[in-house]
Amino acid sequence: MFQSGKELEKFFYTEAAFYKLQTHGKIQLCRSLVALNRMGTESVGVDALFVLLNPGKCLPVTGEDSIPLLSGKVAELPLVPATPDNTLYQLMRLMERMNWNSVQVINLTDLRTGKFEEHKESQKFMKQCGDSRHTIFSIDRYVELLDIMERAGMVIAGWGTKASIIPAAENAYTILTELEDIKGVAYKTYPLYYHPFPWLQNKCIKWLDDMEAQLKRTAEMV
Repeated sequence: MFQSGKELEKFFYTEAAFYKLQTHGKIQLCRSLVALNRMGTESVGVDALFVLLNPGKCLPVTGEDSIPLLSGKVAELPLVPATPDNTLYQLMRLMERMNWNSVQVINLTDLRTGKFEEHKESQKFMKQCGDSRHTIFSIDRYVELLDIMERAGMVIAGWGTKASIIPAAENAYTILTELEDIKGVAYKTYPLYYHPFPWLQNKCIKWLDDMEAQLKRTAEMV
């Protein structure tokens, strides 16, 4: 079963923390955290924390103009109602299969870019400027990462299979595995993991099948 976004929005609601980051006069749109919750439930914890590459098309319900320029700590930003994108719908499908009530999502970078080439250019620009505020895996945001991880029942990686992201993925993997075992559909190259939403529906279903099987095997071993 592959539920549509419209169907999934009957059961889940989306909140996220957004901000605009100014670096050397350039303003970039960012998203630091997403929370997906089942309607009518009050979860005491988070069933899983997903670590992906970068934010997708998810925006505040109130629109892009409502996103504030960052003036304090990213960790202090409020969660606001947001419109889910295809990747978040895919995570909702897994929530349905696993009967989860709450998951959260962070990314290797908070910078919201469309195409992968834009992602690479934005990372290059931030590195040249020496600005690491856009990543929760920077030393200055370590406490924020710890707080998010402490709430989660497990960590699932899905940052993709592009060779150029390996340095960032290795950094995240090292930090995460010091605190928690990582789950995810592993790619042949370490430490890459298949993205939850590979666009083609048959591949999306395969990721769901593989992830569900892995999670249920893990549960049986506990």
